[in-house]
Amino acid sequence: MWDISSLRPDSRQERILLTQECIKRFHLDIVSPISLVIIAEMLIFLGQMKAAIAVHALNIILLVSLAMIRSDRIYPVVMMLSLFRILNVTMPVFFNLTLYSYATIYMPMLLPVFMIMREGIFDRQETGLTLRGFLTYLPLAIGSGFALGWGEYQVIRPEVLLPEVNPKNVLILAAVMILLVGFIEEFIFRSMLQNVMIERAGSIPGLLITSVIFGFMHSGYHIPQELVYVSFAGAVFGVIFWSTRSLPVISVAHGVTNISLFLVVPAYPQYLPYFIGVPFMIHLIATNDIRKLIKKIQIGDGVS
Repeated sequence: MWDISSLRPDSRQERILLTQECIKRFHLDIVSPISLVIIAEMLIFLGQMKAAIAVHALNIILLVSLAMIRSDRIYPVVMMLSLFRILNVTMPVFFNLTLYSYATIYMPMLLPVFMIMREGIFDRQETGLTLRGFLTYLPLAIGSGFALGWGEYQVIRPEVLLPEVNPKNVLILAAVMILLVGFIEEFIFRSMLQNVMIERAGSIPGLLITSVIFGFMHSGYHIPQELVYVSFAGAVFGVIFWSTRSLPVISVAHGVTNISLFLVVPAYPQYLPYFIGVPFMIHLIATNDIRKLIKKIQIGDGVS
């Protein structure tokens, strides 16, 4: 093995090589920025908002500097975490209704998502941008979402997010939570971060690390149990994404979790067993029928 201490950085190229080897050997390219994200989120948890924003800003500067030395797609991934938090905290309040504030925070994040896809940093297969298998796993996503929303409600006990429950407001809530909140957060955490962490650390460690980071990114509630529970929910989302390779499916699961949390559980808890049980039953029936159909096709091909 190359002992980097024996290298005398007598030239600019040698200094660059030495820096790159240090980064690679000690995993500084991933440990340092993720550590800064966690530190910043803990500062938010402790109520030190200004210090947290400063750490996130420092993290972005660090990531830009690292990207100038070596190319690695972990940099834009972690940068998205800090960028999202800064946007989340500093976005001016344009609406009194919290639901519309979600839209103003998440819509700008569509631009970096578009840029990342256009630059080819991640391809469509990795990100799960496909409708393949969507209908098959849609009931699973819905049932899981309602169940996870019930669990999170036991931790934070929020009020109903809508000023008035009517079909129009419910549709707006569903659109915001699935098409914006669910899509953006799952693109960042599952399509990007989980894929990279699995590459670097392996399947199970990568999934667990991603889930823990996902939990820490909910530090704004200032509730320790919320960090633990959301880490668990992140692991569930991670397994579903790992199994389906579908961003639409996991976006629905995430969005329905929030619909359950902010509407169904606080306002209509009596219907929750049906919202959880019926989709799971449909999923089991549908997947069983699909397996039978596949076996029939395979038998038919073998006979022919």
